[in-house]
Amino acid sequence: MNKFRMNLLFLTILAAALVLCSCGDSSVTELQNSGSLSLSGLKPIDKNTTGTYELWGSIESGADHDENAFRSMGRFAITPSGEITDTSGGSFSPNLGKISNINNVADVIVTIQPPGYFDTIPSNIKVIGGPKQIQGGELVFALSMSYADVLPPSSLFSSSTAQALLASPSTGIASSDYRKGIWFAADTNAGAPGLTLPVLADTTEWTYQAWVMSDSNPAYIYNIGRFDRPNAQDNNQQCQQNPPQMMWLLPGHDWMLPNCPGGSLPDISDLTSGYTVFITLEPRYEQGTELFAPFYIKLFTSPVSSGSFGTIFSLQNVSSSNLPSGELRLKAN
Repeated sequence: MNKFRMNLLFLTILAAALVLCSCGDSSVTELQNSGSLSLSGLKPIDKNTTGTYELWGSIESGADHDENAFRSMGRFAITPSGEITDTSGGSFSPNLGKISNINNVADVIVTIQPPGYFDTIPSNIKVIGGPKQIQGGELVFALSMSYADVLPPSSLFSSSTAQALLASPSTGIASSDYRKGIWFAADTNAGAPGLTLPVLADTTEWTYQAWVMSDSNPAYIYNIGRFDRPNAQDNNQQCQQNPPQMMWLLPGHDWMLPNCPGGSLPDISDLTSGYTVFITLEPRYEQGTELFAPFYIKLFTSPVSSGSFGTIFSLQNVSSSNLPSGELRLKAN
C-alpha cells in the first residue's frame, strides 16, 4: 500500500471515530445538584427592621470550621401562612451554584441577616442548624436550635419551669404596692429563683426577655427586661421607686414612677386587672425598636395571678410548640 492510500485510510478511520464519539456524547446527561427545604416554626420577619433569613452550607476542609467555610444557598422569606418564598415573593429552592460538590457540605445553618448586612459570611444570629446525614442517595440535614453551632442549651427548654409573684421590692416593703410589680421568684423574700431556665453565656447569639401585655389592648406591651440567668437582675431598671440596691437580684420589674415607661403606654396601676406575662427568646444583637417588640419564640406564658400578696403562680411552658426546626435534602439528579 502506497503512502497516499495509507494516509487516506487513517483519515477515514479518524473521521469514523469522531462521529461515534459525537453520537455518544449527545446521550450523556450531566448530573445536576438539587435541594429541598422544609421548615416549621419560623415566622415572618420585617426585612427593614429585623432582617432576612439566609440558608448556608459549610464546606469540609482541613481548615478551621469558621464563617469562611460557609457558602450561601440563598435568602428567603416566610409568609404568614408559613410558605417559603424568595425575597421577592416567588418560589424558593436552595441555590447550589456556589457548591461544586454537595458531598462536601458538612453542616447547614439558617441565619437572620440584619438590614444592610450583605457580607458573604453568616451573621451572628444563627436560628437553626444541623449536621450531614446520608440516607440512601440523599444528604439529609435535620435542623434545630439545639445544634452545637446554634444554641445547645435550648435542648433544656422543654423541661424548664417558671414561677412568678406580684411584689414591689423597690418600695422597701415588697407587699406595700405589690400589684404594680412582677418578679420571677419562688418566695416572698427572693430567696429562690422562680425560673429554672439554663444559663446563657453572653457570647451566645440569644438571650431571654420578659414582658407584660394588656389583655384589653395587646398593643400595650411592657418590657420587663433582658437576662441571661434566672438568679440575677435583668437589664431594665426603669420605673423603680428607689436605687438599684433595693431591687431583688432576680428578673422582674416594678412600675412605681408616674409616666413610666411613657410614650404610648399608659401607667400600670394594677397588674391583677387583666394582664398576661410571658418570656421570649430574643436575638442578642437586635437594635432600635426591635428591643421593645417581642420576638416570636415564646417560652412561657400565663395570665397574671389575681391572688393576694405571696401568691406564687406558674407559667405554662410553650417552648416545644414555638422552637423552630427544619430539614434540608440535597441530591445529585
